[in-house]
Amino acid sequence: MAKGKLTAHRVEGRAPQNSDRDGTASTSGEMSKNRAAPQNPSISPIFQDVDWSKSAIGPMADWGSELRHIARFLLADTSPAVLFWGEPCSIVYNEAYLPLLGNKHPNAIGRDASDVFSSIWEQLNGTIRQQRQTGRTETCEGTMLLMENHGHLEETYFDWKLIPVTSDDGEVKGSYGIPSDRTQEVIFLRQNDCIRELSRHTGMAKSVKELWRTLLTGLRHDSKDIPLALLYSLDEQLGITAAPSKPNYPCHLEGTIGIDSDRLIEQEYVDLSCDLDGFAPTMINALKNDSMLILEANDSSLDKLFNGLGLKGHELPYNQFAIMSIKESDKLAAFMVVGLNPYRRYDSQFCDFLQLMADVVAPHLSRARLSEEVARHNELAQRAQLDRKRSDMRFSRFAERSIVGLAIIDTEGKIFYANDAWYKFSGLSPADQQNLSWFDSVVPEDVDLLVEWQRQVVKNKNGGTFQIRSKEPFRRGPMYSDYRTGICACYSDLNEEGEVESVMVLTMDISELKWTEQQLLSRSKALEESEVKWRNYAEHCPLGICRTDGDGYVQYGNQAWRAFYGFGPGSVHDAQPWLPWVREDYIQQCLDFFGRLQRNRGPESVEFQLVDKTYTISGGDTTATNGAYVVATGFTQFKDDGSVDHIDFWVTDISGQKMAVKVLTDKMEEAIRLKTQQERFMDMISHEIRNPLSAVLHCSEEIIESIRRSSAILEWVFDDTTTPNSSGSARDIFVKQISNALEASHTILYCVQHQKRIVDDVLTVSKLDSDLLVVSPIQIQPMALVRSSLKMFDAELKMSDINLKIVEDHSIRSLGLEWVLLDPNRFLQIVINLVTNAIKFTKTSKVREIVVTVSAQTHKPIQHDLGVDFVPQRYSPAIPVSTSSSAIELKDMADPGLDIFLSLSVKDTGKGLTKNEKTQVFERFAQASPKTHIEYGGSGLGLFISRQITEMLGGEIGMTSSPGSGCTFTFYVKTHRCEVPCNSPTSAEPVIRLSRSLSLTVDGTAVSSGEDGDSMDIDPVAPATPPPLPLPPPPCKATAVSSAAAPLRILVVEDNLINQKVLCKQLRNRDFVVQAANHGRDALEAVLGTRDQPEDEEEEDEVVTPPRDHPAFDVILCDIEMPVMDGIEFAREIRRLEADGTLAGHVPILGVTANVRSKQISGAMEVGMDGVTTKPYRIEELITHISSVCSR
Repeated sequence: MAKGKLTAHRVEGRAPQNSDRDGTASTSGEMSKNRAAPQNPSISPIFQDVDWSKSAIGPMADWGSELRHIARFLLADTSPAVLFWGEPCSIVYNEAYLPLLGNKHPNAIGRDASDVFSSIWEQLNGTIRQQRQTGRTETCEGTMLLMENHGHLEETYFDWKLIPVTSDDGEVKGSYGIPSDRTQEVIFLRQNDCIRELSRHTGMAKSVKELWRTLLTGLRHDSKDIPLALLYSLDEQLGITAAPSKPNYPCHLEGTIGIDSDRLIEQEYVDLSCDLDGFAPTMINALKNDSMLILEANDSSLDKLFNGLGLKGHELPYNQFAIMSIKESDKLAAFMVVGLNPYRRYDSQFCDFLQLMADVVAPHLSRARLSEEVARHNELAQRAQLDRKRSDMRFSRFAERSIVGLAIIDTEGKIFYANDAWYKFSGLSPADQQNLSWFDSVVPEDVDLLVEWQRQVVKNKNGGTFQIRSKEPFRRGPMYSDYRTGICACYSDLNEEGEVESVMVLTMDISELKWTEQQLLSRSKALEESEVKWRNYAEHCPLGICRTDGDGYVQYGNQAWRAFYGFGPGSVHDAQPWLPWVREDYIQQCLDFFGRLQRNRGPESVEFQLVDKTYTISGGDTTATNGAYVVATGFTQFKDDGSVDHIDFWVTDISGQKMAVKVLTDKMEEAIRLKTQQERFMDMISHEIRNPLSAVLHCSEEIIESIRRSSAILEWVFDDTTTPNSSGSARDIFVKQISNALEASHTILYCVQHQKRIVDDVLTVSKLDSDLLVVSPIQIQPMALVRSSLKMFDAELKMSDINLKIVEDHSIRSLGLEWVLLDPNRFLQIVINLVTNAIKFTKTSKVREIVVTVSAQTHKPIQHDLGVDFVPQRYSPAIPVSTSSSAIELKDMADPGLDIFLSLSVKDTGKGLTKNEKTQVFERFAQASPKTHIEYGGSGLGLFISRQITEMLGGEIGMTSSPGSGCTFTFYVKTHRCEVPCNSPTSAEPVIRLSRSLSLTVDGTAVSSGEDGDSMDIDPVAPATPPPLPLPPPPCKATAVSSAAAPLRILVVEDNLINQKVLCKQLRNRDFVVQAANHGRDALEAVLGTRDQPEDEEEEDEVVTPPRDHPAFDVILCDIEMPVMDGIEFAREIRRLEADGTLAGHVPILGVTANVRSKQISGAMEVGMDGVTTKPYRIEELITHISSVCSR
């Protein structure tokens, strides 16, 4: 094949000008007669008639020496040649190239080559451009041109040799192109490749059907010469040379090339004998004459063939069609209708190509038919052998399964074969078959009878029946005999010569028939005894047994059945007499039950309650009463005609089971009620403890703030003069008194925080004991959670001069552990407990350092991996639940391939623990020693709670320590790797405020409550004497949380008037505009602007009326437990009014509540609250929370 790109192009144009094929083109001589004589005899006429000034080359007078020289060389060249000159490439050609241009001359000379050679220019242009750079002679192979020949376009292939034309300084000015015709070579190679592929594919065919398929596959390799083909196989029922009145040529379409298979339905089967006016006569004539038939596209004989394919012959893109036959040993096997190459006319080369195709297929066709014939004979032989085996197998199975004894003996009585039934009858063993004779199977008295029958069968070659007795005793029940009796039939088996080859003996055991009369008598007696026995059983059975006919009339009922319904010993005459004793709401079920038994065999069951009957149990002083229940099960016996013979019922008393279910149900409901009451009691205790704590905390903060402001004022009021009764100045005395009051306020603040932590620990333990603590994993970033949560200790660490380090183990990055499924509340509860203890025991050490290390493993860690001794596990992992607010899918939790074990260790430089102290630290209300509480404080519940929560999260906790070397507490929890959530931590998420000034977004990312976002305020933890705290920073102003200059408008909804008053005052002190409401209904009227201003509200701020399209308040602080309308109903109503357009915009709602259970918090978030802050809280925390929701 040619190396260049062979692409078919359609070139517009007519025959070359030196051709008169169509009578429109003139030769060069004729054209010269019609023009004036050239001015310069040395210049070719084709140059003289060109207006060179209009071409890119320019007038001849301006031509350079290089162009003049190469132009003269071009005109002198007797071979076709083209000069590609300048940029863009303008062409100049000689007279020898005119036949290749056709009617494009003279317009083509001097024009851009891309216009003249548009079909091959892409290939030529690349080569010319490469030559302009290299300056070397280049070749371009395999370019295809469509040239007109006798009114038809024909494909031609040329190789181009491009010689560079250079100037004196070496610059390439043009390319001298010499085309070389390779058309015949390319076509020959293409057809030769097709024949080779055809031979290769057909050589692998194993059957005729496969041969036709491979034939088409091979021809598809030459889609240019064979663009269309229809292959029909021929089943010649009558010879072509025969002369019947109506020859029959059924043809089947085996496949096509170039036609959609959906069009072939109508032409799949063709009978040439039925199409005498269409394509068939032409086809039959070609097949009979054994010649290659060539048809033009407009041949009318093609119309019917292509009309069936939805095509018309004159509309096809093919000009000629060939009908070629495929023979097998001079017998026609198939023919093909081939659409020939539209750009090649049929000639001797094409004829040889088609004939070679048929010659290649012919031997493979004979081989395929031979293979099919061999395969068919093999299949017939295998089938015959299989049939023979099946026949023998059927006989063997029949003989083995038959209850009739069968034996085959020779003419001397020796046994060839006997089945199990024969051996069983005769009492002989199959193991002795080689030494057995037919005569050994009977009693001695019958041997002569067998000998006589064998002689007659061998002699007369017929058979007969007779009775024999075997040596095997017969026993069955009361029947007994010293021998078995059988009917014997023997028949002769003849060989091919008609001689007796063997004798078949059939023996049927009729021993039982001999005892028929005695058996009948015995059975009659047994039936009578059985009836008495079963009647006695039925009468004494504790279950109710009843038999009725098909209409429900009772035929029999035992005493237990009668007792269920209160029937007396007399007969029951009504149909379905139990219905009056069935409670009314069960009657229809009983009717349906009986109806099913009338139609089906059963069993069917129904359960119902009896009227006027009860079931009572007593236990001590308690008596329980319930209705009487029974379950009835029925079975139906049908007659041969399909009618009901009788129906049997079994009736069981299930009153005891019903009573047990009732008692268990009552106890379960009681347990649920008690659990609900316990939850409510816990909520009430939490609510009643946290509410006053919140007021005390806020008052303490207000005292501290007031004293801090008063201290600054004293500098201006007093001078350094001393008082009359004291040696100190008045200012110093007042400063000392204020300092004492400030210290006392700090002590109150510390006590409130300490009491809150004790309450939290006690409530957590109570939840653990009541199994109310749940695990709700969400998508979190573990390192971000740890780092941000530990910022809450910044103030305490700074005050105690403790250095806290957070170490991220390399395993976190190597595992790519960015997001995991974990419950952040439970996880941080453990972390905060451990870090709190570390701070507590480190602040008195000389070296004060705490190291928190986070790592991860893909397998469950062992003690050696983490370097600690684990505490023995007591609790099972909790089943994780998903809250609707988190919207987290837990389906990946079941995939063990995503399991990750997240570890965290807290190492301190405290005093350490002894061996005895280490055994107690994880117990309930236990501390290292009795002095620990006195020296460090605490409830003794922190590590106990951490242990149980760790095990709930599927992990373990442990420690290592020695006196004087500090402690290392380490725990791990089971998490699951997850994808990055759609809402990243930077998106606006509702915030849940937790204890120790910690806020969490729903995705588990901790949020700082400090003003600058880098630190968090926290009180010191339980020293023996509360240390003086530094003065708090100046309070946050309303403008600090508002993006506008105007102060924020806040609505406080609180039913506790003390908390309401204190909170409003604290907010006003920080320049917020505050209004208060006593309950949800009051707050709703304030939001809608329909509430009257209360007369007794002296400190109520006047809220600036906002624009109509803005909410009345910038944020609402709402309690949840309130009279009239609680916070949940209020939030739901506000969101509804915003949704229907009654309220403009979106007003943030923060829940401020003492309800701390996660279910209560998630419930508040679900109804539309933007966040929840739990009481008690620091006012600075609340302001930070307000800032976070107002900035969204």
